[in-house]
Amino acid sequence: MTPIAARQAGPSVAVSPSPAVLVLDAHGRVELANPEARTLWQAGPNELIGEFFPNLFAFEVTSAEKNWIETQWEVLLAAALARPANLKIQPKEAGSFEAVVRLEQCSADPVRYFAFCTAVPRPVTPAASATGNESIFGILADGSALGFFDLNFVRKETYYSPAWKRMLGYGENDLPSTYDSWLAIIHPDDSAAAPDKLSGRSPTVGARPFSVEYRLRHARGHYLWMQGVGVQIHGPNGALQRVVGVNLDIHDRKEFDESALRAEERLNLIAEHGRLAFFDLDFTGHRSWLSPAFKGLLGYASSELPDAPDSVLHALPVGETAGGLAAYFLTPQPGQTFFFTTIRLRHRSGGELCLYAGIVRLISPKRELHRVLGFVAPLPENSVDGAGLPTEHLSVLLAELREGALLADARGRVIFVNPVAERLLGRPADRIVDQPCSEVFRLVHRLSNAPGENPVDRAIALGEISPLNNEFALDGSPLSPPLPVTYSCRPVIGPDGRTAGAVLVFRNPGEMSLTPEELIRSNRFEALGQLAGGIAHDFNNLLTTILGGISLAKDNREYTGLDNSERACLAAKALSKQLLAFAKGGATVRQVIKPGELLADAVRISSAGSAVKVELTVPADLGVVCADRAQLLQVFQNLLINAIQAMPAGQGNIWVTAGNLTLVDDQIAPLPAGHYVGIEVRDNGSGIKPELLAKIFDPFFTTKQGGTGLGLATVLSIVKRHGGQLGVDSELDVGTTFTVFLPRTAEEIEVEARRAPSLRFGTGRVLFMDDDPNISYLTGTMLESLGYKFDLAKTGDEAIQFYKRYLNVGRPYDLVIMDLTIVGGMGGEEAFKHLRELDPGVRAIIASGYDDDDMARQLLDLGFCGYLTKPYRVGDLGRVIKKVLGN
Repeated sequence: MTPIAARQAGPSVAVSPSPAVLVLDAHGRVELANPEARTLWQAGPNELIGEFFPNLFAFEVTSAEKNWIETQWEVLLAAALARPANLKIQPKEAGSFEAVVRLEQCSADPVRYFAFCTAVPRPVTPAASATGNESIFGILADGSALGFFDLNFVRKETYYSPAWKRMLGYGENDLPSTYDSWLAIIHPDDSAAAPDKLSGRSPTVGARPFSVEYRLRHARGHYLWMQGVGVQIHGPNGALQRVVGVNLDIHDRKEFDESALRAEERLNLIAEHGRLAFFDLDFTGHRSWLSPAFKGLLGYASSELPDAPDSVLHALPVGETAGGLAAYFLTPQPGQTFFFTTIRLRHRSGGELCLYAGIVRLISPKRELHRVLGFVAPLPENSVDGAGLPTEHLSVLLAELREGALLADARGRVIFVNPVAERLLGRPADRIVDQPCSEVFRLVHRLSNAPGENPVDRAIALGEISPLNNEFALDGSPLSPPLPVTYSCRPVIGPDGRTAGAVLVFRNPGEMSLTPEELIRSNRFEALGQLAGGIAHDFNNLLTTILGGISLAKDNREYTGLDNSERACLAAKALSKQLLAFAKGGATVRQVIKPGELLADAVRISSAGSAVKVELTVPADLGVVCADRAQLLQVFQNLLINAIQAMPAGQGNIWVTAGNLTLVDDQIAPLPAGHYVGIEVRDNGSGIKPELLAKIFDPFFTTKQGGTGLGLATVLSIVKRHGGQLGVDSELDVGTTFTVFLPRTAEEIEVEARRAPSLRFGTGRVLFMDDDPNISYLTGTMLESLGYKFDLAKTGDEAIQFYKRYLNVGRPYDLVIMDLTIVGGMGGEEAFKHLRELDPGVRAIIASGYDDDDMARQLLDLGFCGYLTKPYRVGDLGRVIKKVLGN
């Protein structure tokens, strides 16, 4: 039976078949006790000898007077000699219970007494009989999420339930059930408030409930906040004999409380010392607040202006608050919980302030305003109605735009155009201003010539934003053809929440002169969005393999699946590296690469999650090319994505074929004669219309809904920058073929010599820094298996303190491994600079989840001795350490 179960079985311990008999001297001290008496008081063979008989009972009235024990004995003797008395026996390690006590004098010289004690049977509780032979508390202790503990100081026994251990990250056999375990894991600052140390101001006898909060150390090293609820058992002399209780995990609640306190502290600091003026007007709870900066902005000291809505009401212009303060804040920007606006407040001196305000409204389902929170700040001088820009500068600013800008009022009439808009619309400003926008900005569809809806009228009528659109052209005069335009339009919302007009920005896409670098960067984001779903599909497949292998090893001790899990981890690492290489910008870095390997990566990423079948054919003797790998990867990913999207019903076939070619002059214009690699991407999709085939490489031309028209323009730009050419052939309902020609190179690929694996060779001390406790624990285990001594730090500041401490005693670390990015703290790069100031000879390795060659080169140039990419294995860690320490 567990200690908790024994604790709950108190009634069965207290009831014995024969009465307990004690022999007492004339002063009430115990001289002899039979076995039944020892059982009744749960005492050892000699524990009752010498005890005062009154101390074996629990009395409602106690006293700290010196002669109180003698007085209790006299009263007890007089009562129990006359007739049996009902008293409460106080066992050594259980709660008190009722008993019948009778005293008889057994000798006159010396005087001695027999004490006969019989426990009164207590009824069996539902808790004890819920399952027949097993206590419901035993079930809870062994199988529930409640963390039961039992510290029995009398028997020197300790019990922690399985749930108690799981709560702290331990298995059932990982943490010894000893009191020393408790002392080892409780936070030093909380030990005085722990259940085993609590004490009252006055002596306590019997059971005393407790509810306290304290921290216990998790198996991974961090501390968790717990709430301990239970009962302390104190003996007759007030000594703590036993603590029985339950741990509740309150860590999330404590963290929320602490974050709320920090947020409140930050707000108070800003409100008291900052320049932002805050206000909180509560229309239901009558708990309004105006920050000192708000009162100071109006010319009042903090004590001179009450924290009340009326203080704000009296500062607002009289003509704007006819409906009251709630109506003033409820009217603007209907439907918006949070909005920005300009407001006017009256200064104490009588002057008027024009202020920029951020407003948050709490509105009930009945459209009643319950609360308004916000801030106000002074606007820049010389601003006009909150615009923050002098009126005379507006036309100068808009004239510098390379796009046409047109402003319309609430009636849809033009109130301003810049010079570019005049040129694109083909008429001067005096013939445009005050004209309806529908007359001066008429749209027709570029393919069907159907009239288009005027975006300004739509913005004013519906309050909707028209995103960037390149499907239409400006309908010119009968003597001039339609002019293609790319435009966007958005409504202008006034302080009253109503649409006050619209802004239209447009330009001729033929005048957009993007550099090749700009084309590549612009297209990269569209392609990334198209790849995201497929990448997630592939990652989930890999994670399934990883999780399945770990689950088999953990639950069934079946380790054969771990090899597949390891391979899946490496595949996921390679996939993330390819995605980073595709997404990164920066300078071109060319190297000799094998086109076959690059095509395999492009196929794997582009076809992820797609039902389209992609076949890759690459000959063994395919030549190599000198190119920027990330840019070429983008070329073939774009071509493959276009081919996949061209498939009717999302199904079809794509064939990617590579081969060596030798061209003569003028065979493929404008390529010179020479040796090339030809790569063909062919699909059996819907094909391209002949009239569109000549336009597909134009920037911003697209037939896809929501497309940017930069994909093929980017592909052509990249191929030409690599000295190649791109060809296309398409037939409706048959398919399309794109062919990329790239010049071969005679340079050879640098082959890095394969190092023989070497493990468990380490000597030295390593400082490892990472804010993820799981990574720190795992890496520490790896370092220990390699034979290194190590210390773990969570932030750069902590790592600096570790290094400084051991440097001062002449024992600097042999190596430091630091994570590049620390959330909310000093990262590896900044910490390394501080360490070099302390010790110019420091050797450090940077660890990062960014598998990027450019970043690695930059960090090595800063002085790092190695670059460790996450995730890593023991062998990866051992090799990079050996390389650095060997140098």
